[in-house]
Amino acid sequence: MADSLWMKLRRVRWNKYEISPAAKKQVPRMLENLASRKEPRAMKASHELWVALCSGQIYPAAEPCFPFLVEILGISEFSVQGEILDLMTHFAQLPDEQSAPDWHRRLRSNLKKQSGFFKKLSYSSDAIVADKATKLLSLI
Repeated sequence: MADSLWMKLRRVRWNKYEISPAAKKQVPRMLENLASRKEPRAMKASHELWVALCSGQIYPAAEPCFPFLVEILGISEFSVQGEILDLMTHFAQLPDEQSAPDWHRRLRSNLKKQSGFFKKLSYSSDAIVADKATKLLSLI
């Protein structure tokens, strides 16, 4: 998983996408750490991603991060899944209007395309994950 994720991350031209100036690491490194089997490392990465993508606003780098977040969501421990769902819930609060920037509309569209996966998570044996997935579904 890590090697294929790393290779996919290299294909994205991350310098084209704005992140929060408060971010201290590069997004690909944060995503690699989020996929870690070591829960403390993954949890720290989830916070770093929150800062990079959601600090004060949603930053455009959220769009190319989305498929990686979905992939990592499917293999993560419950605690990390909850953190990823928090990020996605924040993404889902972007305006869903014609006048919104293109990347907003694409990100919202991608969220809607994954609604089946989120529906599955809403039946998780972990009550927190199930609740967060249900909340996300209500926003998309």
